[in-house]
Parts: sequence; structure tokens; C-alpha cells
Amino acid sequence: MPASAQDLQRLTVTRLTLSANTVAPKVEGPFDLVVTAHVRERVMGLRNLDLPILASELDVLGDEHSLVSDANGTTYTEDIRVVAHHSGLITIAPVTLDAIDARDGRAKRYSSNSLALVVGGGVLAATQTFDLTGVLFAALRWLLILAVAVLLVRLLAKRPRKPPPAVVPAPQPAPVPMVRPAATREERLRDARTVLEAERTRQNVLRIRTIVREMVGASDAETLADVLRRLEPEERLMRALLFALERAAFTHDDDLDHAIDRVILRLNDLAGSPA
Repeated sequence: MPASAQDLQRLTVTRLTLSANTVAPKVEGPFDLVVTAHVRERVMGLRNLDLPILASELDVLGDEHSLVSDANGTTYTEDIRVVAHHSGLITIAPVTLDAIDARDGRAKRYSSNSLALVVGGGVLAATQTFDLTGVLFAALRWLLILAVAVLLVRLLAKRPRKPPPAVVPAPQPAPVPMVRPAATREERLRDARTVLEAERTRQNVLRIRTIVREMVGASDAETLADVLRRLEPEERLMRALLFALERAAFTHDDDLDHAIDRVILRLNDLAGSPA
């Protein structure tokens, strides 16, 4: 813990998030990172709130913060104006807050979510060309596999057939209970879409994010960049769904409804339009 116990505020932390007013900024286009913290106590400030180091990926142009107290406690908001000078995926580390937990009297470090941003423009065009090349290579590879399969089938068809063996009646097996086949990926995605359309909440977005990550063999602990490395270049629809879920999971409340619309659109792309 960087600060000594006597320097820490006694707080009941109920929220600490990191979001942005866009998850797809443009190169050289200013945008805002938003830090939001809520505590049940009425305080004049948060002394041990630490922001992530941004200099390696983003330039800071300025920041503004506000502190609002009411009957439910205090809400701290900080808007950090930043700009990116290169395109691609940028992952921002969590915000941390050191405090004495008012519930048990222990010194603790609270941590927000990390934030993944996809910066467009600039060198991104080269990446798109690379993706197109990868798709063409994958198509040629599957054509080659198909040609080999057809050749093997023809060779097997020309082999002389042996006379069939004498048929011996087999004992009747015991009845096998019916087993319902596991749901396909499309069925699971359609179920997720139905749930999200019925209840458009961040909690449902987080549940669907976990399900989709499991489909590609990833966990919630992995960054979006790590998850995307598991996918083939041609899996564009799954990539788009993962980006949309990451945005909806961690964006600010005013943008949540629009972000959920994007998730439903990407679920439709993968699971098919609703009946």
C-alpha cells in the first residue's frame, strides 16, 4: 500500500469505474476518459485516487473533475481529455483507490476495470489490407483441403469390394435414454439476444461477455487483446461482437443504451435475425 494507514480516508467504496465517451476514437482526434467513484460518506475529496500512466499510449490535453454530495454519499467524476497519435488497440490499466474500509476497518486497495480502445485511421488501413490477405489465404487453404478430400473419396470408391460377412443377429441392446443434444453456438447467441432485448442492463451484458469469451476459449481475466489473438483473421463477426461487448460492459451510463443496441446488432449478425 503506497500510503501509510494514518493517511488513508475511512470510506465505504460502492463504485469505481473507468470509461470513455467513445471506444473507437480516431488518430489525432481528442476524446475523454471518464473516472467515476462513489462512496457512502460525504467527503471534500479523494486523497489516494491514482490514475493509470497514459504517456506511453496517449497524450493528456487537460482534465476536469467534480464532487457531488447528497443523501447517498459522494460521487467523484473526472474527465481527462486525451489524444492518440497511432491507430490500433490501446489497453488502459485500471484506476486505483487506497482507503480504510469503513465496514471492517482494514486498509484496502480498490481497483476499477481496465479499458480497451480501438483507435481508427492512420496505420489501421495497413492492418485491414493484412486482414484481407489472411482471408484469401484461408480460402485457398480450404479449397486445397476440399480437393484432397475429393481425391481420397474417388480412390476409395475404386477399391475392390470384399463380400459382406455373414450376418449374425446381435442381441437387442437395452433402451438408451434420450439425451438432448448440446445447444449450438447459434442457439446460445439467440438465447443471449432474447435475454438482452428483454432486460437491457449492464449485468446482462457482463453475463453475455463471459459466455462469448468461453466460446472462443477465453476467460474474463484476459484482456480484449489477448482474446482477439485466439481468433482467426476471417472471424470478423466474432471480433465485432467482442468489441461491442467490451464497450457495453465498461462504457459510461449515458452511452450504455446505444452500446447495447450495437451488441444486439452483432448478435443478429452471428445468430441470424430474430424469427
